[in-house]
Amino acid sequence: MKVLALIGSPRKGGNSDILTDEFLRGAQQTGAEVEKVYLDDLNIRPIAEVCDVSSERVDLRNDDDFPELLERFLDAQIAVFATPVYWAGVSAQTKCFMDRLSSYFRRPPYTQRFDGKGYVVLCTFGRNEPDHGKWVTEPMKICVDVLRGEYLGDLCVSVYKKGEIKHKTDVLQAAYELGKDAVRKMAQ
Repeated sequence: MKVLALIGSPRKGGNSDILTDEFLRGAQQTGAEVEKVYLDDLNIRPIAEVCDVSSERVDLRNDDDFPELLERFLDAQIAVFATPVYWAGVSAQTKCFMDRLSSYFRRPPYTQRFDGKGYVVLCTFGRNEPDHGKWVTEPMKICVDVLRGEYLGDLCVSVYKKGEIKHKTDVLQAAYELGKDAVRKMAQ
């Protein structure tokens, strides 16, 4: 089983990154092959104009890094979106990736490759409000439904300073367990 984690934060070694490492450690210890990609390292342009019929859409900007990453994404059985909450939503890096899926998810030969994929959301935010992660998790649940996938869970945590999450051992343990649980669930 392959797990692909897409890091939407531009901060390497930051809270989203550390949280993802713990998730991937749990997934790997349960037998999964894991990979982590920093979206900010790639040239993924915003989506271009698309036609109204989703099965006929063409990615007009397919000369960047997106098509190669799409193949890795489609090959994975579990996709992890790790993003901070930026202005009531996912990071711009994550949003560009999600938007570009619009040119593929209903178009043959890609359609079936989206079906049944498991999705996990790891979300960090600086506000001291326990439900602030809903700005990411609620829209992502809708996206997973549209992509005909299975929402395996999420973990959202309020942390502000870079690396602060290292001191939240209960959260790191929860990420590790979520990684194990996600792989077990998809293996059934």
